[in-house]
Amino acid sequence: MNDALLAQAKRLPVSERLEFIAALWDTLEANELPITREEREILEARMADIEANPSAEESWSEAKAWLESRPR
Repeated sequence: MNDALLAQAKRLPVSERLEFIAALWDTLEANELPITREEREILEARMADIEANPSAEESWSEAKAWLESRPR
């Protein structure tokens, strides 16, 4: 890791650090992301459930509304 770059990033305001993180994340390709065997199994099980129960799916707006209604 480039310590000078990290030090420079740490001096940015929080909002700019978050933008930097998002921009950096967007440079990664899906096949570059490490995933464990356990994580892959969870994802495959969830995808199988979605395919087996398509009517149980919710839209993003429904899921977001549910998340926002939960106490914090």
